[in-house]
Amino acid sequence: MESSFINLKLISCKDIHAFNFFQKLTLYAQASISSNNPRIQLNERNTQQQRTQTHRDIEEDGTNPEWNCDMRFDLAFLSSHSDPAEFFLCFEFRHDGVILGDKFIGESRVPITDLINDVDGITRFVSYEIRSAEGKPNGIFNFSYKTEGVQIQSLQILDGRISGYPVLTPEDCAPAPVIYPISEIERPCCYSTGCSVQERPFPPTAPPPVSYSYGGGYDYCYPPPPPSMYQYPSPTPPRERMYPPIGPEASHWQPGPYFENRW
Repeated sequence: MESSFINLKLISCKDIHAFNFFQKLTLYAQASISSNNPRIQLNERNTQQQRTQTHRDIEEDGTNPEWNCDMRFDLAFLSSHSDPAEFFLCFEFRHDGVILGDKFIGESRVPITDLINDVDGITRFVSYEIRSAEGKPNGIFNFSYKTEGVQIQSLQILDGRISGYPVLTPEDCAPAPVIYPISEIERPCCYSTGCSVQERPFPPTAPPPVSYSYGGGYDYCYPPPPPSMYQYPSPTPPRERMYPPIGPEASHWQPGPYFENRW
């Protein structure tokens, strides 16, 4: 492979502890290319060893150093090897001692095939576990990487790896479009097309349901009573009462000897 590179940014470490708990850490990171195959001998040109500045913080104990240091590694030499999975990036974290010299604190090994198998030009952020010289966990290492002109399938995964999270673009975070079914009723003929549209008769509507309510304060409707099967006779018309005409015989005073005109 030609003109193939990997760009790194060593960001920070978290919860990394020293061999002496009473000593304040001043850490720096050192990165290089190495191999787990003892038959492969890498020269200084292939290892490409690089380091960051020493993190010094007066107010903190140095267990969470930050560097944000950019590095660049040439991976063209991998084309001459049949198995690129035998190579990895080795990150060593050392205490910058003034009197007793530098002290190894821990390291993190990342297979190159786990990084160069991604799409070129995309920056990804990952986190790996730091192991001490005894192989015990000793903090978390955070860095980002971006490849250029490299495409190799990953063959193995580092046992101490915790997680790697790609950088998502706004298009990746957008929700998937929701597709609704199209109803035939929602296709009205808005313009004249010269064709006759046959109208479909509407189905008969059912009578409104009878509402019932139990309790107080609500309206209710009862169904109409069924027709009676028994026919009652019609009432007879009232009789006309006939009174006799009033005549002389109908007077209340009868003529007699006492009936005379005294005035």
